[in-house]
Amino acid sequence: MSLNFVSNVRGYRKPAVLVAVLALAVASMPTAISAASEGNAEARKAFANAQEFRATGDARSARIELMNAIKADPNWADARVAQAEVLLKLSDGIAAEAELLRAMELGQEPAPVRHLLGHALALQGKVQKARDQLLADDIPLEHQAHAARMMGNVALQLGDRQLARMSFNRSMKLDEKNPDLWVDIARFRSEFGDQAGATNAVEEAVKLGPENVRALQYRGELLRFQFGLGAALPWFERALLIDPNNVPLLTEYAATLGDMGRMTEMLTIARKIIALDGRNPRAFFMQAVLAARAGNYSLARRLMHKTEGAIDEVPAVLLLQGIIEHGEDNHNAAVDKFARLVSIQPNNRQAQNLLARSLYLAGSALDSVEVLKSQVNRSGAAPYALWQAARGLEAIDERGQATGVLNRAAIHDIGKESAIRTEISLNVLQAEAQRSPNDARTVIPYIRALYSKGDYANALVEAKRLQRGNPGASPAHVLVADVAATMGNYDEALDALQQARSIRFSEPVMLRLIEVLRSKGALQESGEVLAQYLNFNPI
Repeated sequence: MSLNFVSNVRGYRKPAVLVAVLALAVASMPTAISAASEGNAEARKAFANAQEFRATGDARSARIELMNAIKADPNWADARVAQAEVLLKLSDGIAAEAELLRAMELGQEPAPVRHLLGHALALQGKVQKARDQLLADDIPLEHQAHAARMMGNVALQLGDRQLARMSFNRSMKLDEKNPDLWVDIARFRSEFGDQAGATNAVEEAVKLGPENVRALQYRGELLRFQFGLGAALPWFERALLIDPNNVPLLTEYAATLGDMGRMTEMLTIARKIIALDGRNPRAFFMQAVLAARAGNYSLARRLMHKTEGAIDEVPAVLLLQGIIEHGEDNHNAAVDKFARLVSIQPNNRQAQNLLARSLYLAGSALDSVEVLKSQVNRSGAAPYALWQAARGLEAIDERGQATGVLNRAAIHDIGKESAIRTEISLNVLQAEAQRSPNDARTVIPYIRALYSKGDYANALVEAKRLQRGNPGASPAHVLVADVAATMGNYDEALDALQQARSIRFSEPVMLRLIEVLRSKGALQESGEVLAQYLNFNPI
């Protein structure tokens, strides 16, 4: 597909009538400052140009014009506040804070810009300082909605779900037609597992702001999660028509192209991102992924050094760093990376396999076997995990056990028996579930234990209770479907899976739908489900 739509169109000259209309629009724009009444003539001209660019959503051009205004009159506080607002649009909290502090040194009253300062501090992760600004009692009414919205985001960083909800509700009462608010509400709901609620919120954001780039981008992100990679692209491309130089948007677009295997297009976009933001860590990471895929680990390492550690705790980054170390035979270093990844994602089987392999090559066969226990002791263990566990058992002279595991790998045995099985008592799981009946992390293992025991009736009761408490979470519906299908209640299983599908049409949901539909004799419908999935997730 053509990527010409992301080319720079800044050279387009606006007709005089349009400029006049934009001037009127700027006059009505909500802002923390009054109309320009200070500054020399050169500064005022640059300031007016910046406001025109702001009215069209071109924050980068506005930033350049405001730099000119500040250069012409460094002591003009209003220009610095306007620059801070633009920098916040560009997610540059450090520079925005510096401009606001300088503006206050030049005489700007703190109260009218507290919401901006809190926003800038929040972007930097200075959550306590941001909270102090955003909860101040002298913020003017016209800026309280912005402050409350930012406080909701700060509360999320603090892990305070109740404060986040209260803050977003407060902002909604003051400014319910703000699409940016609905995007933040969508992110809040998604953060706590309410995918259906998040979808409803972002749809409201798009309805209120059809040209709002944040709303269009997040709609694409949710569709990527809900239906697959291909479903997101039209939304990203629609947003790029509006703002072709939006770095966060370009980053999501490039990452999606890369996940789809469209590496050449991903590389083109990554280079554009670096041209706009020479220190963007995700762009360097994407290039490093491409280098590692080609087996050029030294280049991949050099590219990762350019991220300056900014994204080192991201699981995908830890995976790549581990692969680089593994590829260069630095097995102890690979163990460190993969161990950190497994600590963050304990159910990531690929990470477990890589950690086990690195431990084995580093001379720690016993530890390698220990890592693989959770996989080997479960039904459906992958042949590679079984093979790796067997090699570890051989290395510690447990050849009898190794032979049994190798036999399972050879015949793809999916039975539950294993020489290295470990189990948690059903009574212990039941007690934990009763102590935290609304915590899926404790209830789901209990449901699985009931299922494994063959107590399907009680497993279904528990699964339905979890489903009622989490209607916006796809896994809750999948659990009900699994138990119901085992009991032969295909209608109930199909209903639960359709609910799961409306929230997230993932591969596990697709496979279960096909199995249930085939069990009901609906072969054509099962084929249609597969076709729809492949349409959004091309192989």
